[in-house]
Order: sequence, then structure tokens, then C-alpha cells
Amino acid sequence: MLNVATRPVIFSHSNPSALHPHPRNIPDDLIRACAATGGVVGINGIGSFLGQNDNSSETFARHVDHVAQLVGPQHVALGLDYVFDAQEMDDYLAKMAHTFPAELGYKKGVRMVAPEQLERIVQTLQTWGYSDTDLRRVLGGNLMRLARSVWKPSCGTATP
Repeated sequence: MLNVATRPVIFSHSNPSALHPHPRNIPDDLIRACAATGGVVGINGIGSFLGQNDNSSETFARHVDHVAQLVGPQHVALGLDYVFDAQEMDDYLAKMAHTFPAELGYKKGVRMVAPEQLERIVQTLQTWGYSDTDLRRVLGGNLMRLARSVWKPSCGTATP
């Protein structure tokens, strides 16, 4: 698909397998191919994809940094998911165990990067040398750029 894409591609909820080899994560060659389309990789905050159910701000920042160092900060974004009711998540994973196998980290107590961690994530990236411009890209600017480049107006409506 990446070889025939005529517009930017998005991996909306993907993490680099170079940092944690989960089957849901993507290898560096796919990250490079996505960037070659002008696309974006959205880093997911699920602890099982970050590494051993680790939802720490620094671990999440490392995943952002890996993609940014590999292909540039213009190709990385936040792809966070969050469930406020942990019991609801545990119940869902138990009910859907045939779809979400426990051996891949889908089990009671799945940790997620919480919205209130964003400030610490930004601070961590700042200490690693990320500029305000790069942080604006990661925090939503890249997704807006991608949306503007792929969305077509319909029935005379303005583009986003």
C-alpha cells in the first residue's frame, strides 16, 4: 500500500518495534516508508505496546523520539487512547479474550498514558532538545497538515 499511495499515509496508533518487539508495533522500514509518503506515525500510549505494560512518560517520550530521530519530527504525532474506567477495560478484555489474547499483554491491569501525563511528556522532550516548533508538530500540527493534504471538500464546503 505504501508503494502505491498517492497521498500521505497515517499509522494512527503505532509504536516502533525497535524499542519494544510487540506484534502490534511497526519496524523502522515501515516508519521510513510512511514518512516517504509525507505521512505520520501516531504513537500509542498502551503500556503493552510501549514495553512490559510501561506507561511512563519517559518511555512514551522515547517512542516519540525514536520516530523523530529516524524520520524527523514532522512525521510523528500522538495516537493516544485512554479509558477512564479501568474496570470497564478489564471486563472488556476478559469478555473479548478470543480477540485480545492475554499473552500479548491484553489482560487485567493494562496501563495507558493518561491525558495528565502530556505536560511531563512535553517537558521530557524539551530536555532532550525538542524545539517549540517540533513540539507543536507532534502535539497536533502534523495531524492537521496531513488532514489538510488528504481531505477533499464536498459540495462547496471549505477545506479544514
